[in-house]
Amino acid sequence: MVASERMRMKASVRTVIDRPPEAVFEYMDVPENQGRISPRLSGVETVGVLDNGGKRATYTYRLFGLSFEGEVRGVVHDPPERIVFELSGDIDGRIEWEFEPVDAGTRLTYTATYDLGLPWLVRWLVSPLTNRFNRRELEATVRNLADGLTAPAEN
Repeated sequence: MVASERMRMKASVRTVIDRPPEAVFEYMDVPENQGRISPRLSGVETVGVLDNGGKRATYTYRLFGLSFEGEVRGVVHDPPERIVFELSGDIDGRIEWEFEPVDAGTRLTYTATYDLGLPWLVRWLVSPLTNRFNRRELEATVRNLADGLTAPAEN
């Protein structure tokens, strides 16, 4: 790998959630909810709505004792089928949520592609660990989403 090359990390998970696509889309259309279900994401705050209906939000992501800050922009906002956020700041990348109706509810696909901007030697050393970690992080996020959306309402 050439020192100037960027190393994009990509992970994708898929599950079925026992809720209609409209409900899952509506929940994920609120950026603060991403902070509620993503284990390492915090400080999420919506700062605006784009012309396409997508949201603009700030965030803090904590990984390996480091804090990464930036902004997401909902560049694709296609209710109730798809939301795509572009990340900028300390992390550059893209997060994509796809919501497909199935008999049992919604087939959800969550894909994250990004670059932490780490020096090439550090990227090379940690990439095997980071790839496994990223997949587990996405799996936990989707599991938290499913649990939160299918939990019985409290009285």
